[in-house]
Order: sequence, then structure tokens, then C-alpha cells
Amino acid sequence: MRRFYRPNIKNTPEEYARILAERDKKPVDWADHRRWEFMLKYYRGGKLMDLGCLDSEVALMAKDRFPEAEVWGLDSVPEVAWRMDAKNPNVNWLIGDVYHTHFPKNYFDYLVAGELIEHLEDPEAMIHEAMRVLKRGGTLAISTPLEETEAGEVDGERHLWSFTKEDFDVLLGKYGDTTVRILRSQYFPKYKYHFPTVVGFCHKAWFTKQK
Repeated sequence: MRRFYRPNIKNTPEEYARILAERDKKPVDWADHRRWEFMLKYYRGGKLMDLGCLDSEVALMAKDRFPEAEVWGLDSVPEVAWRMDAKNPNVNWLIGDVYHTHFPKNYFDYLVAGELIEHLEDPEAMIHEAMRVLKRGGTLAISTPLEETEAGEVDGERHLWSFTKEDFDVLLGKYGDTTVRILRSQYFPKYKYHFPTVVGFCHKAWFTKQK
């Protein structure tokens, strides 16, 4: 994993509230929907949380497939919970911190963190917390742009880190069995969202030394 050092990185609640308002005016992009579908590949019901959800529809898709499931969306931007709860009250929307979720150990069956870790000061701390609240045998699904060469290449000036497939093997492999895949646009290579995405699944080991 490689850190970008730029003084004008825009990772603030105000910036993401602005992005949320802009996206609310547009239909969901097919590439986003494809990624959300893929990240739910191993979900078979149970307690699920979408970490750093913003306007992701992962929680809605999970609830639609398993109406009796306990489903959460967590984000640090207050506008996310207000907007999403008004439109989708069947999901639990929570304003919170991905480093300290305050859920009990071994609580969730499935966790999703889509396009999140590249924005965080400490991606490893987020993964550690996710694994703390994930049940043994549960699954964590993470996605991020693959191998950005400079800040701003994919998402303006909001990314702090660049990741390779091998980085995911290292970050997730210590917690359990890991599968890493690359999503690409096979049919529209010049489309604005053609940048490859790395998706990692970690099935938490039944026996772990994590505290």
C-alpha cells in the first residue's frame, strides 16, 4: 500500500455531504451497482453492516434479498443517516466511526466496506475493528481502486492510499481465508468508471488471536 502526500486532500464531512447531494440527483451508475452485487457474493442472510456506506445501496440490496435480516449502514456524515433513513426506514442507519463501531465482538455475519479504505488515515485499524465485530466464519468484503498512480487519478483529491492485489492478500490474510478479484470494464474500456477495482473477501478464521 502506498500513501499519497498532498496538502489539499478533501476528506471532510462537508465534502461528502456535498457529494451525497449531487449524487442524489442522478441515477445509480451501472459500475457501482455491479460492484455492490459482487460484494454481496457470499451473503446468505444474517446481520450485515455496510461500513462507510455514503450512498451505497448494499444495505438495501441485502434487506431486499433477506427481509428478516438485521441490516445496518454506518457513516460519519450525518446527512447520510438522515437522507437514507427518510427513504429506506427498514434499514438501520447509524452515524458513527469505522474505527470504533461500539458493537459487541463477533456480532455481524457479513461486513462490507466499499471504496472506503483509500480515504482513511489508518486502513489497517478499520480492518482490525471490522474483524473484531465479525463472527468467526463471517465474511468481510472490501473494494478499492486498483493501483492508483497519483492522488486525484480516480476520485478528485480525496484518496490517501493506493492498493495492489498483493496488499489485500497481506491486509486480510492474517485474519482468515482470503479471495481477491479484479473487476474491470470488459465492454466499455474508455468509460469514465473503467478504472479497475480490487475486491477482497476475507472469511474470518474460526480460531484467531485477535483481541
